[in-house]
Amino acid sequence: MSLVTNLRGRLRNTSLPKTHALLPVFEAVVNSIHAIEESGKDSKQGRITVEIERVSSKGQKRLFSEEKKPGPEAEDEITGFVITDNGVGFTDENMAAFETLDTDHKIDQGCRGVGRLLWLKAFERVEVESHFLDSDGTCRKRTFIFDTEVGIAGNTIEGCDAGQALQTKIVLKGFREQYKEYARKTAPSIAKLLLEHCLWYFIREGGAPKVFVIDPENNLDLDDIYDEHMMSSAKAEIVDVKGQQFEITHLKLRSHSAQNHSVSYCAGNRVVREENITGRLPGLYGVG
Repeated sequence: MSLVTNLRGRLRNTSLPKTHALLPVFEAVVNSIHAIEESGKDSKQGRITVEIERVSSKGQKRLFSEEKKPGPEAEDEITGFVITDNGVGFTDENMAAFETLDTDHKIDQGCRGVGRLLWLKAFERVEVESHFLDSDGTCRKRTFIFDTEVGIAGNTIEGCDAGQALQTKIVLKGFREQYKEYARKTAPSIAKLLLEHCLWYFIREGGAPKVFVIDPENNLDLDDIYDEHMMSSAKAEIVDVKGQQFEITHLKLRSHSAQNHSVSYCAGNRVVREENITGRLPGLYGVG
């Protein structure tokens, strides 16, 4: 017997706290990292851009020449984000996984198959354009729309030039008010939070792809932010607990990047849980 999934009902049962308003954007970046790995590229051959889309107080997209309002968080309103990568793209296999809620397609990478649901929790509409190679090596372009009204609509495939750069563009549009209100506003603060979310990929062997956060006044390289906040290189050690080996990576960051002492539990090449340990160890105090 086949089961029918109700997208609206599934979204109602998907939790996204307002304090994690940017999590859908960060999860899109993690998807891009995985797509680059799946393409067979070396990490440093990978490139990911996160463009912040804004509307001025006049209701129009802000031009580069317009003056920014004063104040550290007094930025023009964010309406959406555009995440672009040069990974494997929406091949037939990846598209089939996208169409399957709670898919186990990337379960070995620690993915739960709910990231795209978070997109629709915080944004009204998602537009996708992906250039990829099909099974016989032919370049294809896939485009579709993802929203709460019809789910996936307009899934079309057409040919593309052999010399066309392989890339996927995810456009998150219509930042919902209940999340937009709680999200960070400036490019530097968004970039720092993104680095913290993806920190494992930067400290692991092989490193992370090049990741840029782009705003009219800023073009931020996460490698530069990582170097700025690292106080010493990461050190790894193996500990044995009742016959089970665990690898501990010691990482020291400047205080304005990490606000609390914490332990991050990693599995499947990603952070799956974080625990604040401030005040739980003698002599270990909060960030000053």
